[in-house]
Amino acid sequence: MNIKHITYHLLFWLAIMVLFAISEWGHGQSFKDAVIFELLYLPTRVIAVYINWFILIPKYLYKNNFGLYVFLLVVILIITAIIHRYFVLYWGYPIYFPQWVDGKPIDPLNFFRLVQCIMLIATTVAFTTGFKLYSDWFKQRNETEVLKQEKTNAELKFLKSQTNPHFLFNTLNSIYGLALENSKKTPALILKLSDILSYTLYESNTEKVALNKELTLIENIIALEKERYEKRVDINYRVEGNVESVEIPPLILVPFIENAFKHGLKNEVKKGWITIQIKVSTSELFFTLENSISKLKEEDIKEGGGLGLQNVTRRLDLIYGKDKDLHIRRTNNSFIVNLTIKLTIDES
Repeated sequence: MNIKHITYHLLFWLAIMVLFAISEWGHGQSFKDAVIFELLYLPTRVIAVYINWFILIPKYLYKNNFGLYVFLLVVILIITAIIHRYFVLYWGYPIYFPQWVDGKPIDPLNFFRLVQCIMLIATTVAFTTGFKLYSDWFKQRNETEVLKQEKTNAELKFLKSQTNPHFLFNTLNSIYGLALENSKKTPALILKLSDILSYTLYESNTEKVALNKELTLIENIIALEKERYEKRVDINYRVEGNVESVEIPPLILVPFIENAFKHGLKNEVKKGWITIQIKVSTSELFFTLENSISKLKEEDIKEGGGLGLQNVTRRLDLIYGKDKDLHIRRTNNSFIVNLTIKLTIDES
């Protein structure tokens, strides 16, 4: 217990003594006598409160042994009340209130006075018990929130760590296809890949990035894939609205686009198509992606494309919760993604 906590405890007991003294003062005693009376009660109140605070509550009440807790608390209250009765009758009252004991029989165990004493001690014990239960609950809730946030952050980092290799794997596959053909485009595409990796390694290590930077990444990916697929794919890419002051989590849209190229065109014999629309309003971002479906078997689609979509879906859940609306569906001819998220506006 540090100086700060000791100060708080001293202030608490001072407040308790003053409040009870004011109450006693209202029964006809002088304020000085009321303060002395409460000072005589202070030692046994302190004993009862701290035994309850440091021993009974953590060892019995918090371990769901309520019956034993109540029994021991009653025992403590009775013992401290008896101690107080002997203390005041044989020392306190003769010194400070001799008129209360002179010529009168002394009975420390008088039932009525003993019960009255128990109640006066129990009042402070009850108040401090309530305060401790609330403060411990509040502290535990905060600790739980911190642990929950740490767990969420760790999961987000893990999901992002999977996203980058997954993206690299897909992109290298694209360049590999060109290399097999001895395409003269391969060096230029490797350079473009270098720019893309620079972004994923250095620009995306934050919680949020500027949307225009993310859009530049998407445009580079589209350009790279266009070089690979050439006339085999029609791409319709549109951006609407003011993207300058908008921030989003890095690489949150890329897995959807990767999935469209990888599974929409991989084994497509005929010409494929991809439509990407990003629209920014004052408070929301609307992302729509639709692509033709390749001739892969259903189990191949699930096996090959599950990781990226699962990761990005989980990231969206962790980051936005109810502040996003994601719908992924498949028709006979196309795969469709509709995503709406609430925006973070950078007003700097």
